[in-house]
Formats: sequence, structure tokens, C-alpha cells
Amino acid sequence: MNKELITAFIDNEIRDDSLKEEIRHLIDTDKEYWFEYQVQLLVKRIAKEKYKKSSAPGHLKIRILNQIAPDQKIYEPHKETSIWAGLFSKPAFSFATAILIVVSIVLILFNRTPQQPPEISEEQLTPDNMFYQAENNFEAIVQGKLSPQFLTGDPEKIKSFFESSGVKYSALVPTFAEWSLIGAVVSEDKEEKFAHHVYAGKKGEIVYVFQVDESYLKSREIISLNDNLLQYLEQGNCFVKTEKDKVLLFKKINHNICAVVSNAPVQEVQNNFCNI
Repeated sequence: MNKELITAFIDNEIRDDSLKEEIRHLIDTDKEYWFEYQVQLLVKRIAKEKYKKSSAPGHLKIRILNQIAPDQKIYEPHKETSIWAGLFSKPAFSFATAILIVVSIVLILFNRTPQQPPEISEEQLTPDNMFYQAENNFEAIVQGKLSPQFLTGDPEKIKSFFESSGVKYSALVPTFAEWSLIGAVVSEDKEEKFAHHVYAGKKGEIVYVFQVDESYLKSREIISLNDNLLQYLEQGNCFVKTEKDKVLLFKKINHNICAVVSNAPVQEVQNNFCNI
């Protein structure tokens, strides 16, 4: 249920009786929806009781004009432009009204449910799963069963190698101070080509990167990824999981979903890839 419907419910804009009943049921039974309803109801009540129509203040007019024509700065002489002065001034808001709004904002911030990383179970890791493939490919590299097809430390040459080998999407090949780029591999599955590249650290660490354009994961015809993990990444989060002597990291970068598997220190891997 989209929480924006609560606003429409409060404003009596919903005409579907069954939808009304569903929203009312959620408010009555779900603590998070009940809280959202109470906060929106409070803010609406405050606005209705305290706010009065008035002409736009001078400092607001000046700000709008400056945004429209930034090259021609317009100044309003001898006017107080503090946001707090505007908030607590009359007739728009009383001091008590402003305090109620501030408290409402604080309550919203502190009661917001933090987004937790999704759990990935073994049952979900089928052979076409990107998580499963990335972990298996890393193990093959460490055991010497999988070697780069193209050896170079030049990221531009690796990008050209991907393109000339039939990879249809643009691949990201960053460089890092801790690790040296050593080469790349192009795999094929159902006549589609996928990009992989590898770094090596001074202490023998291996950093393996497998990236796929998100469209492949959404079509699910060749390769897949857990729905909850894909949604988590699309919201800008960085997924990190440690397993024994390795770390697995997923991050969406531009239109690509990047899987990183490494035996380097987890903080090192996280700092480098989560901040791209």
C-alpha cells in the first residue's frame, strides 16, 4: 500500500469504498500506517486552523526572482531573511504552531523504520542467480580454474576488450590505490556476453567484479537476482555480506548492477565500492 494514499484518504479524495476500507484497516492494525496518519492529520489540522492567506513576503519574491534570473541579483534592503524569523512571524504561524510542526518533523525522523539489508538464503541461489555466479566465479579464480582472457592494467583497454568481445552494455572499470588491475574475462550465456574484471593486491588479495546491465536482471531470461536485493540496490543502498574469509558486495552504479567478491579486508572493499 502506497503511503501517499493516506494523504488522499485524509483529504477525502478516494471514491472507491473498498479502497477506503482497506486504508482504514491498515491504519487501525499497522503501527507504521497509524503513525503516518496521525502525523499527516496533525499537520493538516495545524495548517487549516492557523494558516491565513496573505501575499507572498518580499524576501520570498526576491528569492524567486533571483532563481529565475541568477545573473541579475536582486536584493531587498533592510529586510530580515532568516528562515526562523519567517517561521515564527505572524500572521502565518504562531509560536505554538511552529513548535508543533518542528515536533512533528522530529517524530517522523525518529520513527522512520531503518531499511535493513535483505536476507539471502541458500535456497534462493539457483545457478542463474547473479549472487551464486559471482561467488562461484571468485572461488574458481582463487583456485586457478579461471584466468583472465585479456591481461592489462589499462582500464580503457579493458573497456575496449568488452566492447569488441560483444558486451552490449557500458562497463565501469575504476582504479584503486590498494589494488592493481590485472585483466578481464567475457563470459557467454545464451548468446549474451557479460563483463568481468579482476584486481590483485600487494598481499595476494583478489578483487573480482562482475557487472550486468539491470535490464538483464529484470527480464530474467538469462540471469536473475533476488527481488528484495534488486529493490534494495535500486534505492541507492550498498549490500555487504561477509562469509568466512571473503566479502560479497552488491552496488548499482549507473545502469549496471555490480557484484564484487574479494578476500581483501571488508572495510577496504566497502569504502572503495560503496562510495563510487
